[in-house]
Amino acid sequence: MSTTDFLEVLRNALPDRFLLDGQHKSGGQGSVFRGRCDGQPAALKIFKPLDDPRRILREIDMLREIDCPYLIKVLATGKIMIDGTDLEIIAYEFHPGGDLSDTLAPGAPHLPEDELVRIGREVGTAVDLLWEKRIVHRDIKPANIVRATDGRYVLVDVGFACHLDRSILTAPGLAVGTPGYMSPEQARGRRNLTIHSDAFSLGLTLYEVACKIHPFNRDQRAICVGGVPFPLTSLRPGLSTGFPRALLQMMSSSPAMRPRSLAIHFMSL
Repeated sequence: MSTTDFLEVLRNALPDRFLLDGQHKSGGQGSVFRGRCDGQPAALKIFKPLDDPRRILREIDMLREIDCPYLIKVLATGKIMIDGTDLEIIAYEFHPGGDLSDTLAPGAPHLPEDELVRIGREVGTAVDLLWEKRIVHRDIKPANIVRATDGRYVLVDVGFACHLDRSILTAPGLAVGTPGYMSPEQARGRRNLTIHSDAFSLGLTLYEVACKIHPFNRDQRAICVGGVPFPLTSLRPGLSTGFPRALLQMMSSSPAMRPRSLAIHFMSL
C-alpha cells in the first residue's frame, strides 16, 4: 500500500472529531500525523499494535496527572480499526515550531548559551515534575523536545516512561529507549531507574545541540564504557565555564554524582 493510499485509509477510519493533514514523523511506537482535534491543531499519534496496551493507557494517565507548561498535553483519545486491528490514537497539542533536531541540520545557527540554559531549566522542570510522580521519561533526545509558538520548550513522547510506583511493563534486562541517548544504567536494562538517568540524557542532548556534535557519536557502547567527552569549550569557544561544567556533571558515569533536581541545576547559570 502506498503512503497516499495508507493516509486515505486512516482518514476514512478516524472518528469525526479527528482530521488528518499529513504525516509528521514515525517512531518505534507508531506514527505521528499533523491534523486537528475538535477543530484545534493537533498531533495525532497512532500506535502500532501492541501485545500489552497498558503502556499507552499509562502515557495518557501520566500526562493528565501533571499540569506543566513544559510537558505535552493530551487533547483527546480514541480507537480506530485498520484491517480488523484496533489501534489506539491520542491527540496532543500541536507545536509547529519544530524540535531540537532541527538545530543539528547543516547551516542551522548555534543556539545562544542563554537559550540553551533556558532549555535545560524548562525541560528540567518537566523532568522534575515527572519524578515527583516517580516517573522516568527514558527517551529524552533532540527530537523529543519541541518549541511552542510562544517560545517555550516542551518535552514530548512519554510512551517509554517507567512509573516506579506501578507495575513494571518492561522485562528484566530489556533496555527501552533510543540507542545513543540512554544513560549507561538504562542501556544495561536496570529496572530501578531514577531521575539521574533522565539527567544523563538531557545533558547529552544539550551538549549535542550546543556544538552540533554528539559527544559519543551516538554509540551506545561508548556511552556505557564511560569517559569524559571532548571538552565542550573546545568545540564551542565563547561559552562560559559554568554551562559545560553543568553538562559534565549531568553526564557523569556515576548516577549518584548527577543532580537531583534539573530545574535547580540550571537556575544558577
